[in-house]
Amino acid sequence: MEITVGLQLGVVTENRALLQQILTILNNVYIENKKHIDPISVVHLKSHSMVNDYVKYEFPDYLLICIEKKDSALIDILRQINQDPWLHSTGIIIIYPDDNNEYKIQFENLSVLSYLNINEINYQLSKILKIVMINKSSFGKKSILQSLMKHKTGEFILENDPSVVTSYVNIITTSLLNEKDINPNTENSIRITLTELLMNAIEHGNCDISFDEKSTFLNNGGNINELIKQKASHENNLHKKIYFSYKYTDTEISFTIRDCGKGFNHKKLNYNPESEDDLSRLHGRGIFLSKHFAADISYNDIGNEVTARFIKDTNSSKKPIGFEKLQPKHIEAGEVVFNQNDKSNHLYYIQKGIYSVLVNNKVVAELNASDTFLGEMSFLLNNKRVATIKAKTSGTLIEIPKSIFIDIIKKYPNYGLFLSKLLAIRLEKMNELKTS
Repeated sequence: MEITVGLQLGVVTENRALLQQILTILNNVYIENKKHIDPISVVHLKSHSMVNDYVKYEFPDYLLICIEKKDSALIDILRQINQDPWLHSTGIIIIYPDDNNEYKIQFENLSVLSYLNINEINYQLSKILKIVMINKSSFGKKSILQSLMKHKTGEFILENDPSVVTSYVNIITTSLLNEKDINPNTENSIRITLTELLMNAIEHGNCDISFDEKSTFLNNGGNINELIKQKASHENNLHKKIYFSYKYTDTEISFTIRDCGKGFNHKKLNYNPESEDDLSRLHGRGIFLSKHFAADISYNDIGNEVTARFIKDTNSSKKPIGFEKLQPKHIEAGEVVFNQNDKSNHLYYIQKGIYSVLVNNKVVAELNASDTFLGEMSFLLNNKRVATIKAKTSGTLIEIPKSIFIDIIKKYPNYGLFLSKLLAIRLEKMNELKTS
């Protein structure tokens, strides 16, 4: 079953009534936002074999998985996404039947963008889909044109809704990890920091919830999301937004969060991690945690804007499945990997480093680990090298001989499809570069 909507999405469920509910939500989101969305396909995946083939051969943007029981076979398929760096572009959205963490535990260590309770999907799923569909270009894979840009920047505007915070944070951190801009430890640090700072902006900035007010509410058994909902509905707060921007370069990533509140005196933060009283608080540790995880935290003068900076890590220690026995080759800064017009007997998998692409001695692009390969065009077309590759920084490459690559494709045919798609994208971008 296939319908046309705004992204490439596989829906995994055996429940036809639930499938129809999901398709209705998808179509409604598409109709409301079709000016901002390019139609793509949604595929109903009714069996493990369909999920396996779809992930391996279609490389979908997202999988929406409805879980009603423990399913070890499905988990094994999804772990392929997490373990194989060639398949890392797929994000996972989980729909589960209740608040029992037993269902969530199945998906630990996988690239899950959001967990949705089945009883809330009419409201929550539409919000998540709007985020991923409208902002898809911001989260998608880098192109050659994008890699020419020295800086990458962007901004999201958030409502005062805690449920969207997790989705934005998960999408951003998972995308950075999949693109090999950060390692798993940095991903966790960014995830915790952004969640804390965004929630602070909503709670204390736009909703003007004081420390004492929150403490009293929580001590009386209240849920912070209910308090935020009450305060956000006040006339003075209805039109307040959170402005969430990002900027990243070759060396670092920074996030700036600005609310519409009156700010606070950030110089008088008094949380002490060695104090038993402070450790027993129900809240108040967020900014301390953020300062611990980020390379730097800074505020504007009035305290309604905060910037968190992280050191970028573009290195990948993983090898594609099937190539584990090949030894990495260290490349020094300034070293030429191959020259234009050389014979193309090898393909190079990028583990570390930044590499300049030169055509007729002119730099036309830069590639790093997020671009996956060097030299795939001439390798696949059996032509001479169309460009010179020179290391801008020191790095590590895995040199893959043609004979080994052909043997691996016979065993993992989806790799051939992946490389063919990559080649098509590179050719398209090179044509854009020539005509721009």
